[in-house]
Parts: sequence; C-alpha cells; structure tokens
Amino acid sequence: KVDKYQKKITIKHGPIDNLDMPSMTMGFRFKDNKMLNAVTQGDVIQFKAEMVGGYLTIIYIEKQK
Repeated sequence: KVDKYQKKITIKHGPIDNLDMPSMTMGFRFKDNKMLNAVTQGDVIQFKAEMVGGYLTIIYIEKQK
C-alpha cells in the first residue's frame, strides 16, 4: 500500500538484517518525497531501510521488472 497523503508505504518484506528485523508487514516513511511516485500498490520492489530520526525510513526503493 502506498499512502501519498501520509507519505508512507506498507511493505510485506523478508528479514532486514541491518535493522535486525524478521519478516513481517509494516509501514515505513520515505526519506525523499520523490520516492512516493516510484512505485504503486502491488509492485514487486527492492528497498533499503534505516532508522532516521527514530522512524523506519526507506532510503532506497526500486521497482523490479
């Protein structure tokens, strides 16, 4: 789910090693608002997330073909 109004994305993801996080479905903020238009609901993506200012934040996102 991509929520452009709240500038968030909900992702069903595998483990995220750099955050010591298991597989789950959860919401993330975007580092850059331009990323909001990079993907749409249902896209298969590759992403990188980090803790930024206390929030889980997407710092890289790319739609897979």
